[in-house]
Amino acid sequence: MRYCIGIDLGGTNIAGGIADLDGNLLLTDSLKTDLPCPAEDIADRIALLCRRMASALELPLSDAAWVGIGAPGSVDVDTGTVLYANNLEFSNVPLGRMVQDRTGLTVHLGNDANVAAWGEYCAGAGKGSSSMVMLTLGTGVGGGVVLNGKLLTGCNGAGAELGHFVIDMQGRECNCGLRGCFEQYGSVTALIRQATEAMAGHPESRLWELAGGDAAKVTGKVILAAYDAGDETAVQVVRAYVQYLCIGVTSIINIFQPEVLCLGGGISRRGDVLVEPLKEYNALHGYGRSCPKQPRILSAKLFGDAGIIGAALLGRDA
Repeated sequence: MRYCIGIDLGGTNIAGGIADLDGNLLLTDSLKTDLPCPAEDIADRIALLCRRMASALELPLSDAAWVGIGAPGSVDVDTGTVLYANNLEFSNVPLGRMVQDRTGLTVHLGNDANVAAWGEYCAGAGKGSSSMVMLTLGTGVGGGVVLNGKLLTGCNGAGAELGHFVIDMQGRECNCGLRGCFEQYGSVTALIRQATEAMAGHPESRLWELAGGDAAKVTGKVILAAYDAGDETAVQVVRAYVQYLCIGVTSIINIFQPEVLCLGGGISRRGDVLVEPLKEYNALHGYGRSCPKQPRILSAKLFGDAGIIGAALLGRDA
């Protein structure tokens, strides 16, 4: 049986999966990344995970068509090199070659956000479309762009950084060095910050109760629970957050006019709170609103499996 292997390399875990050539997952498994450690140790763990998964399905490792890896940071997809990844302490690490040497398999390497978008495009919300933009809301704002069936990576592998276009020149300082980046207003981290700032002036807010009286324990789930309960502070915070999302997402749609705009991250499961307002705002304010064909704004379908499935499908054309 021919199959492919997908690896989602993170700072805490190395998640893997075996899939058929259509992207249907047959098995998932993971190992601790166990940082800090040399790149050679990480390559060893990836190879071990590949062998362990193949063995669990009683498949010869040599039957794998390829291994795909989604890695954080800047990636040269042509050479299989991680140019820079801060959390892994990688600088010009030839990870593709290192894993190939340890497995005997062809290795395809991509940036983890782009790889997740590829998974959604091939096997999730974007399946069957000609173009898709994925926006992932989490600690930051990640993204990936697929145009005419090809990932847009830019001339240096750093393309599609959708969290780092500026929506407020005088805005909050971003860790990238700019001010007012979309990430500072549209990430879940930003939502939590906005909520805790609002809580300081509203001791009566139910947010305090749901967070156990500790503002440091506020999460996206806590905020949405308070919102669902009708807490006025939470309602105002969520409305302001959604307004920022509307501005950012409509700007992205204006640039790419994709067939599908896919919203990912755990918070995107709440389509009633996020997706529906995005549709309404874009219909009123999008540059192409008079065109008969409009982008479809959808929640992601693969969620936590998108990175593994996208990595597994890096070796195939859409």
